[in-house]
Amino acid sequence: MGFRRRPVLLLLLSLGLMSISIALFYLHCPTLICSKPRLQLIAQNAWPELSDDLNLQSLRLALERNLIYLEKLPAERTFDYGVEIVRVDKVIAAQNELLNFLDQNPGLPELRRFLQERFQLLESVSSSCLPWSKKEQPVLFTGYYVPTLRGSLRPDEKYRYPLYKKPNDLVTVDLRKFELQEQVRRLWPWLERLPLGPSLAELSFPVLRGRLSRGGKVVPYYSRAEIDYEEKLKGQNLELIWVDDDVDRFFLHIQGSGLVRLESGKSMMVGYSAANGQRYRSIGGWLIRQGLMRREEVSMPAIRAWIKAHPERIAEIFKVNLSYVFFRQLKTPDAVGCYQVPITAKRSIATDRKVFPGGALAWVATESPLFSSSGALTGWQKYQRLVLNQDTGGAIKGPHRVDLYCGDDRAAELMAGVMKQPGRLFVLMPKTE
Repeated sequence: MGFRRRPVLLLLLSLGLMSISIALFYLHCPTLICSKPRLQLIAQNAWPELSDDLNLQSLRLALERNLIYLEKLPAERTFDYGVEIVRVDKVIAAQNELLNFLDQNPGLPELRRFLQERFQLLESVSSSCLPWSKKEQPVLFTGYYVPTLRGSLRPDEKYRYPLYKKPNDLVTVDLRKFELQEQVRRLWPWLERLPLGPSLAELSFPVLRGRLSRGGKVVPYYSRAEIDYEEKLKGQNLELIWVDDDVDRFFLHIQGSGLVRLESGKSMMVGYSAANGQRYRSIGGWLIRQGLMRREEVSMPAIRAWIKAHPERIAEIFKVNLSYVFFRQLKTPDAVGCYQVPITAKRSIATDRKVFPGGALAWVATESPLFSSSGALTGWQKYQRLVLNQDTGGAIKGPHRVDLYCGDDRAAELMAGVMKQPGRLFVLMPKTE
């Protein structure tokens, strides 16, 4: 009788393990099993009441800079708006028309009519097709700014924290160019038979960064701990400049661009050149998990204050974030986005490049902070305006994350430090007919 039960028990055990595997796959890989558009078309009679609370001259500047990027693209380039593929010439023509229209100093009603005539409105919405993920998720808006640091072209006891240039052994591996579907089929033959599962053709593969080893193999690039605390890059003449504060250097990695003032009175604008490809991990999240801060307390000023109060734990907390940024000297005094054109304060946003079309005109609706004369947060106000999608970031992933470029002054630092507000993101797609 015991021998008869064994096959039944083994069958039940196998079914149980298979159910757990499927549940874990659905839980952790929702983007692989959903191919629905992340941008939803809004009917013209259902447009929200678009408004813009900023001087439209700044929008002119952002458009002019954006067109520099678009006009350098090859004529055959297209942009995927989720619901339609649009050629670059159509995007250029629509944004040029808007630029010319702004010369007329239109009011908001005229601007809204113009946009409705020439654009279709898309909203970033929840794309999950899983039964337990149907609830709409608001877009989370954060902010970033250009910090000012103190630096030197030569190291000494004061200036001893280097900003590194892109290393020569940093390589990029674009897995999209490899035929990996067959390998996936061999590893997970059950994948296509899953309910709501994807076809192999729908699977997307990432672009990886690594290091070319002496043996000719590509291995993960050095982590932050290896670069800053084991000095793996020392002696390779990769130092761009040295700064005097390790905390300022760390947060420069988060912001992506910064102004370094030299003792001579001159200054150097530095910007993102490349990253090591290691995983970005939030030190704010680590502080929460360690029970050192509550979620509602976490902000850039609060994290800085905690680090200042616990200087003996700087290395410990910085090592949490494996991601590392390499810099280059910028020829412009302005911050530069991922499309290599200057970005505009309060008119440029950073999003996930895999989700949203680069250089797209967009409209954001969220809240911005209010501060007292002493810099204390006193409340929140509506923040609604037209913007250009001109940047990206290591922590900006998925259809529900937007980083607002706040500028390069004290007000920008204050705003970026506390921005963590829900809102809505709309993308304006040029009409193609």
